[in-house]
This record gives sequence, C-alpha cells and structure tokens, in this order.
Amino acid sequence: MLKDYKGACHIHTEYSGAGIRIPDVITSAQEVGLDFVILSDHNTFLPKQDGWEGWHDNLLVIIGMEASPIRDGHFLTLDPNPLTDSGYVYRRKYKNMTSVECLDDVLCSGGTTFIVHPLGKRKWSFIVNVEAWRNWEHTGFVGIEIWAYMHDWIDDLKLSNLWHFYKNPNLQLKGPDPELLSLWDQLGQKRKVVGISGLDAHYKEIPLIKRPLFAYKDLFKTIRTHILVEHELSKSDDAVRLVCDAHKEGRCYVSFDLLADATGFHFTAESGDKMYYMGDEVFNIETNIDFNISSPHHATIKLLRNGKTQRECEGNSLDFSSTEKGVYRVEAYIENRPWVFTNPIYVR
Repeated sequence: MLKDYKGACHIHTEYSGAGIRIPDVITSAQEVGLDFVILSDHNTFLPKQDGWEGWHDNLLVIIGMEASPIRDGHFLTLDPNPLTDSGYVYRRKYKNMTSVECLDDVLCSGGTTFIVHPLGKRKWSFIVNVEAWRNWEHTGFVGIEIWAYMHDWIDDLKLSNLWHFYKNPNLQLKGPDPELLSLWDQLGQKRKVVGISGLDAHYKEIPLIKRPLFAYKDLFKTIRTHILVEHELSKSDDAVRLVCDAHKEGRCYVSFDLLADATGFHFTAESGDKMYYMGDEVFNIETNIDFNISSPHHATIKLLRNGKTQRECEGNSLDFSSTEKGVYRVEAYIENRPWVFTNPIYVR
C-alpha cells in the first residue's frame, strides 16, 4: 500500500512581494499538520540558496519557482539545482522572454514544469491581469494546475460583494473550472498530463482591517495535493526528490480538505496480476481492466472516461470494469461541494 502525504503548493513569500517570512509559513503549515509545502516565488530560487529547503522538524520545505515572464502565461518549475550560471535570480533574464522561451530555458536545464493558472484571470476593478497559457501544442510541461484557490475565489468577485467574500472566503469556492477540466481531458488523450493544486498564496494586510486577507494557516486547511509514495518520507531519504517525482509522475490527487481530510482516498486499476495507480499508463490490455475506488468518507463518487461520467454512486466505494481505452479519472463531492479530483489512469 502506498503512503499518502498531504501538502500545499504555489506559495509566495517575502522573496517575491508577499508580506510573510518563510519561518511564519513553516509555522502555519506545521500547525495544520501538513507534511510538505512547495514555495514558488517569482523568478527566483534564492530561498534555496539561503538554506530553507529541507526538513523543519516534521515539515518538508521544497523550493520551486514561478517563472513569470511579462508576456503570456506562467509556470512552476521544480528542480533541485539553480537553472543557469547567473545564480538564483532570473528576473532580468526572463523580463524580455516569452513564456515558451522561458519554458525551453528551464527544460534545457533539466527542470520539471507545471503550467499554473492556465486560463488566466482578468479583474480590472482589482488590478488583476493574469495572462492565460496559449502554447498548448508545446509538449515540454509535465502538468497543469487544475485547481488554484485564489483564482477560484476571485472568479465571481465584485466590488459589491467584496465584504461578503472577505468574511466567508471558503464558501465562494466552486471547484476546478469545467473549461479547464475539459482541456485537461483532451490533453490527456494525446499524452500524459499531470494535474496538481495550487494556492497562489500572497499574504496581504489591509489597512484598518484586523484580520489579514488569506492568512496562510487558514489557506493551508483548504486545497491540497496528496502524493502517494512507496516508502515513508524520512530525513535519511532523498525526500525532496520523492515528493517532486510523485508530482512529476502524477502519483497524486487534489482535494479540498476543509470539507474532510481525503487522506487514504484510493483509485487503482487491475488487469491480470498487475496493479496500476494514479498516473500510470496501461498499454495493450487484452482483458477487462477493473477499476477500484474507495473513499475515507461518504461522498458522491464519479468515474470519468475522457471527461464523460461512466459510473456514479453514493457511498464509500465504486467498482467498474471496462475494455475501452481512454483517460480514466475520479471526481468526488461531499454534499454537492467539490472534494477530490484524482490524476488519471491512462488506458492506451
């Protein structure tokens, strides 16, 4: 049985304009029981140079980077080493490059990349203009951010409902954008594309308001990525590499843990004497492939193939057999609220 670890991704700190220090990020993550966090400051790996990557008591801190060129979309890169001889800061280098040029630069250095906030977001009243990713024909990225807290929260935000959204931020979450999920399903039919979560957390204090907008301790209770690994993460292991590899391989799922901790959510497939897990690709199947889904909580469970529901049930488990090729993934809902979105098992 694979080990399940939960963490938060796409987190900004004082290294890229957020008003929070890394020690405070670490304390917030520890207080809510996270196993790992992935920091992703804009165009810099300086937190790695400054020694923040690694174990902090029972929390593993991983230093990624959000590459954010002025033109086109952004992406997260996970890589254990700085990308170029220029050191750890890439703001000047990426300033006049397109997103594809930045992506190619990272790939040449062996980096692993995930497109973040792929559909972009424009909210002129709140000075938000995030470019969408447009280069979907590029095959260099391994995955995309399918559910980002901030981009879900801001979707229906207006000046008229700002106070309500501020007081009840988590009630505004609707789940991954259906357009994005459809795009993900289409991409998966051509090649393996991993889905991860993100917070896009930028700590901000508002004048005259006591409670800060999006305290990290509160955010860390919400949308998480759970990874599945064969061995327990320990300080004697190459734990950073194990977590990064789980993201790269799609051995992970996204969940809204504020509804219920999804730890132990299970999606596998069997054919003959072989077992397949999230992120696996199954080739040349001549007999039935048996899918098994089990949930630690009562939920509405849906098994989808190429984006269309194949089987749906209420409860803690679902079984389904098929001989059809396709991209199989799971969605689960608690009281009609989005809860779990797994990575696919690909039957080629």
